[in-house]
Amino acid sequence: MSSKKFFHISPGRILLASFVFVIATGTLLLCLPQARVVNIHFIDILFTATSATCVTGLHVIPMSYFSLFGQCVILALIQIGGLGLMTLSFFLISLIMNLKLITKLVAGQLLEFEFFSKITTFLSLIIAMTFISELIGAIILYFPLRGFFEPKLAIFHAAFHSISAFCNSGTCLLSNNLINYTQQPIILLTLASLIFAGGIGFIVWYELGNQTFSLLKKKKPKEVGKGTRTTLSLHTKIVLTTSILLIIFGALTFFFLEQHNTIKGLSLFNKIANSIFMSTTTRTAGFNTINMSQLSLPTLFIFIILMFIGASPNSTGSGIKTTTFALFLATILSIVLKNKNDVEIYGRKLPTDQIYRATIIVALGLCWIGIITFILLLTDKNFTFIQIVFEAVSSFSTSGLSTGITPHLSSLGKITIIISMLIGRIGSLTLVLALTTQKSSQLYSYPEERVIIG
Repeated sequence: MSSKKFFHISPGRILLASFVFVIATGTLLLCLPQARVVNIHFIDILFTATSATCVTGLHVIPMSYFSLFGQCVILALIQIGGLGLMTLSFFLISLIMNLKLITKLVAGQLLEFEFFSKITTFLSLIIAMTFISELIGAIILYFPLRGFFEPKLAIFHAAFHSISAFCNSGTCLLSNNLINYTQQPIILLTLASLIFAGGIGFIVWYELGNQTFSLLKKKKPKEVGKGTRTTLSLHTKIVLTTSILLIIFGALTFFFLEQHNTIKGLSLFNKIANSIFMSTTTRTAGFNTINMSQLSLPTLFIFIILMFIGASPNSTGSGIKTTTFALFLATILSIVLKNKNDVEIYGRKLPTDQIYRATIIVALGLCWIGIITFILLLTDKNFTFIQIVFEAVSSFSTSGLSTGITPHLSSLGKITIIISMLIGRIGSLTLVLALTTQKSSQLYSYPEERVIIG
């Protein structure tokens, strides 16, 4: 295949093919006798491989059903799924040879990175940032985990959960997730930090790294117009502001809604630590320190909103993404409430095509959740409506939280969730890439006519 033809292949299709390939490979490896300690149905193995690759964290069987080899395979799937097979492939290729322009363009589209000339540097940052963060997280986690496991097992648990947290997977080796660590603030805050680091996106880290390097070298920030200076791009400002505000909002609502329910027996400090952790993990990861089936309905409703929003672009998480949510809110504030024709954020006018895309992503996300909910209501009638909706949103956003119904889903229900996890992991990115590929040339336009709306 020529490079020209390769370039015109939809990057979304490349992403889909890469994820399907990894899931298939992981399923085959987990089917090996040495990967399991008990017999496991094929659908459950496929579900586990998909959940790990799509960094979801939903499980139909305990992790104890897998041997050490099987757990290592799952860990590898989480790492590959978090970084992305194409990211790893382009990075390894860049180590061997110089990337040609056509390859840089494709890599840039896949990674949502517009500075193609710096793609090799960006790839190196992704790999370095990932493994350094995971290593630091594992070292910190090791010390409190020594009180729960013998040294070798503590090392494995520390490494496994550090990788799972940074990749926003939420996959836990324990059958009751992190409930045993409810009163271990060091573990919770370390995992929350890793989740946040993996969820804000590598482009943000790339820019923060550049700014830090410039400050260390005492370089002046670049001039962007007369009398103005900038240190962070609009994208980074939106991501950081939205992510922090969502964590604060989630922590406060969880604290006040659950202080007399699921966290009533904890000290004030542990209540705060658990609130911050649950708010951080809800949007992207899927770890939990409380029994999800005991949450109040208002809390579940807030969690559904946070899960739907999800992480940030070019991160290890999914959902509609924080920038999409921010653009959607900005559109409502600017056009509906302020009666403006333009959408503005931080003194910048947003392009119309991005407003359209943000609106489409939100609309299609809601439609997909509606479809999954309808199918699950048909296939699994033993569960309540809120449980079904929660499961549908969790699978689409690859959050991984569950009210406990996942292991009890029917085979058709599990297949539905498998498809939803795959679509959720690549959906928003695939949609944006599809909208920015080839545009058909329109040689005519129809007469304009207004309709009554509202």
